[in-house]
Amino acid sequence: MMRLGARTTAATALACALLLPTAASADWTMFRADAMRSGLAPDERFTGLEIAWSAELGGSVDGSPAVVGGSVYVGNSLGTMCALSAADGGILWSFGTGGAVQSSPAVSDGLVIFGSVDGFLYAVDAASGVQRWSYRTRGSILSSPAVVDGRVVFGSMDGRLYCLRLGTGELVWRSEKGAAIQCSPAVAGELVLCGDDDGRMFATGLSDGALAWQVEGTGRIVAAPVVGDGIAIFGALGPSALRPPKLDYLVAVRPETGERVWALKDAYSVVGAPVIAGGRVFYATVEGYVSKTVFRAANLGTGEQVWERTMAGVADSSPVVIGTPAGFEGALSGVTVCVGCHDGRLYLLDSGSGAITDAEPLAQKIYSSPAVTGGRIYIGANDGQLYCLQSPQ
Repeated sequence: MMRLGARTTAATALACALLLPTAASADWTMFRADAMRSGLAPDERFTGLEIAWSAELGGSVDGSPAVVGGSVYVGNSLGTMCALSAADGGILWSFGTGGAVQSSPAVSDGLVIFGSVDGFLYAVDAASGVQRWSYRTRGSILSSPAVVDGRVVFGSMDGRLYCLRLGTGELVWRSEKGAAIQCSPAVAGELVLCGDDDGRMFATGLSDGALAWQVEGTGRIVAAPVVGDGIAIFGALGPSALRPPKLDYLVAVRPETGERVWALKDAYSVVGAPVIAGGRVFYATVEGYVSKTVFRAANLGTGEQVWERTMAGVADSSPVVIGTPAGFEGALSGVTVCVGCHDGRLYLLDSGSGAITDAEPLAQKIYSSPAVTGGRIYIGANDGQLYCLQSPQ
């Protein structure tokens, strides 16, 4: 069922089709780069930041872009999914929905898959913006879909996790109804890992949706879990902003069984997805009504803190690690953490020490998470702009 049609012209559709090559391995195809939500850009390196271009999209750009085959795909608060040229930010096509698009798109097999607050998951043609199918849930879709093995997995605020066939939108399975799901699921092998607004962390079978394990927590799981080096990390949002209780705000489990490896407890919240690299986990904590935000690095095996850096604003943007660490617990020299902040700046932090190496002012606030590929960083802001940054020329 189509809510609002794609707003494209025949000439634009033809031009887009000619500009859409086969996706390269360096493409950033979905939220956090891949279905494990790794957030890694190992082949990239930045010596600083400068704006290459910016594009006006109207409403606040809160989701993370996908970058595939020379095109950038991202939604906005006006309910529009846009395709832009990665080279210069020129608008290629736009597609309207009946609600804000906070869900970050996934691009696979020539389709752009994304959710809307109107309760639909949409699949539109990546070259033309023409709708191919849609699937209706009974709640808003804030969750960003993961695409793997021809299947699309996502959560809905109706309290269910869904799995659809990529090509047709046909339902493969859906989970039993529970608390609202705004978390973006991660895929670890044959399991789908997710969390809900009751603090439950769980895994279901990718093939049949059968519950494999669940762990009860406190607060809400709004950030996507991340899977890496045999560990899955979940962050939790405290149930109260004014007087937050102490809770297990960061939990490490075995993705196959849900067995707890370690957990960190304090009156903190984790809003953005963590990222794993070089034997460490990088994440930001927000502390109570004062919204004190600290970016941290911890030992992946034990949770022991390695360094911390107080930030100038809340960071619910999910960080990306840029560069390749020299193995597990290896050298982090030249490896950078990139994250947006509510102070409107995009930050680069040294992954070994936490030192801020660059901070580029973009807008009043940044909720979007960066996509990093092809020597550029793409990120949205609340001023309605999509920004493309690169190292100074």
